[in-house]
Amino acid sequence: MITIYLARHGQTEENISRIFQGHLPGHLTEEGKRQAVELGKRLQDIPLDAILSSDLQRVIDTVRLAVGDRNLPWQTTPLLREIDWGSWTGLPLDSVDRTHLPADAETREMLYERAGKCLEYIRQHYEGKCILVVAHGLINRSLRAYLAGIPVDQLTTVPHMDNCEVVRLTME
Repeated sequence: MITIYLARHGQTEENISRIFQGHLPGHLTEEGKRQAVELGKRLQDIPLDAILSSDLQRVIDTVRLAVGDRNLPWQTTPLLREIDWGSWTGLPLDSVDRTHLPADAETREMLYERAGKCLEYIRQHYEGKCILVVAHGLINRSLRAYLAGIPVDQLTTVPHMDNCEVVRLTME
């Protein structure tokens, strides 16, 4: 069995500006930094074995603030990146026709498939471990759905995680 503490990064300037962040690095706000420190306090008594996170800067900054001086093996992976919005990346959310995804964007089906690959990676490398996984809103939703057997067309039934929210999951 694998125990996963799944968390989302702290609030970013891009969240506040309501833009499509996607694969942008992202910049934590002061509130985002405070959220990350609070996340660390919630995790301090949990006997974590390792950390697996997105390789995007907003997540790296969140992990550094949350984990502090805990000496844990930490690996980053692009498998945990947020959805790739393609040519929408960096645009305001309300500036596009959201019913027509650009051809260069990652679809929710592609994201769901990537979540499955990430969970398989976790299964192969973290058996018997308790790990902290830190990523982003939409990939976290896909990870939770995939793990629960919820099909891709029902993704919205999985609640969106708030900044620095953490949920405990198990993999058999």
